[in-house]
Amino acid sequence: MGFFKRAREICIIGIGRFGQAIVKKILSSNASDIRLVLVDNNERNLLQFKDEVDGVYVGDCADSKTLEALKIDEFDVVIVATPNNIEIVATLSELGVKTIIARAFSSRHARVLRQIGVTQIISPEEEAGKKVAILVSNNSLTKFSENITEIRDGFVSTTVCIKNPDIVNKNISEIAFRSEYNVLISLVQRDTKTFLPSGDFKIKENDLITFIGELSDIIEITEFCTKDKKNKIKNE
Repeated sequence: MGFFKRAREICIIGIGRFGQAIVKKILSSNASDIRLVLVDNNERNLLQFKDEVDGVYVGDCADSKTLEALKIDEFDVVIVATPNNIEIVATLSELGVKTIIARAFSSRHARVLRQIGVTQIISPEEEAGKKVAILVSNNSLTKFSENITEIRDGFVSTTVCIKNPDIVNKNISEIAFRSEYNVLISLVQRDTKTFLPSGDFKIKENDLITFIGELSDIIEITEFCTKDKKNKIKNE
């Protein structure tokens, strides 16, 4: 008997230039397991996409009644692509949306957004549309995003608890972290000790390894390190 894979439901609020860039990147990825819904208070912004997405709605998303009518809490990811996003984000958080992506225009703005419930911050210097498309197209976003911290210039860091038996009891140099996964190891924590590891450092189960890299690479290495079944290492 086969298993039905539920489509990931993504809602984008605000279809201005930033929102349009995100929509186009997601559509160009040809992901078949995404259900995409767009919301804007200007119908003209929605017209170009109405035949390409699963739903378009005109409404003011600062109004909780609009969001409740959309059953916004049932979406896997909500992207707030409007510049004035604090009130919308606060309402989404109050309604129980678990994964919220929004753009910050300053470090202070980013702090406020995190305090009111934003899961992932997008900074304006980045290729925002591309980054968001990667985020929402990846099934691991909801699982891993809370542990991802933005650094700058598109780089992020995360700390991963090692579970994959393919890398347990192997030296760091035996695994293609840099050449294949395109990530760097900055720290390893084991019990109460912290290490700056060299290539001959042997990885143990439950080690906490801090990686630095671009978002898509960080998600990939997190998936790999947390698997609990044998999987082929890339450089073998």
